[in-house]
Amino acid sequence: MDFDLFLLICNYIGTIAFSVSGVVKGFKKNLDIFGITLLGILTAVGGGIIRDTMIGQVPTALTDPTSIYLSTAVALIMYTIVRIKKSDMPLEKQMLRFLTTTNLVFDSIGLAIFALIGASAGTDLELNAMTSGILATLTGVGGGILRDVLVNETPIVLKEDVYAVLALGAGISYHLLVVNLHLPKVPVYTTLFILFLLIRLTVIKYHLRLPNMDNMDKKISQH
Repeated sequence: MDFDLFLLICNYIGTIAFSVSGVVKGFKKNLDIFGITLLGILTAVGGGIIRDTMIGQVPTALTDPTSIYLSTAVALIMYTIVRIKKSDMPLEKQMLRFLTTTNLVFDSIGLAIFALIGASAGTDLELNAMTSGILATLTGVGGGILRDVLVNETPIVLKEDVYAVLALGAGISYHLLVVNLHLPKVPVYTTLFILFLLIRLTVIKYHLRLPNMDNMDKKISQH
């Protein structure tokens, strides 16, 4: 398969995944349909806009608004699904559990896909592995940061999650395998996507996290 076509397909999958994540956050915050749609769009295209701005390009989402249209459609479909689901799950705790699980799974898929898309943009610049890692991180976590800031939350990537570390690792790994070892792009992308998605889901399942000030305070108080 042509790599550009492969990336386009991955971009659409990632857009859907991150859109669902943003929409779910909107439901949890009891936003109206406009707010829900806006969160879905920003989560899906925010990271790419930040990345393209950093490398001096007009953001792809502005020259080709297909991702914006797709995010809007996802928001409307999700709004309908959740309204129906809510009638089947009258208990608020059950609905919250359903939304939380949906958010985490789709957020993980979006992270893995967009981090590697950012890494591919880094390799096109013909610079270094760290550049690819940084662009992977911006693409993978940028939309989520914008989403959380809009709903007045401290982005989880700044508190304790290994979200950004995984995106950075994915970007550097992609660069080394494709540029330094000259391995074919599509198999490398697919393998790293599966690997980092599994790592992310494992992190979620076992509640693994980076140390933060709360954890340090607890350790200090124990002594």
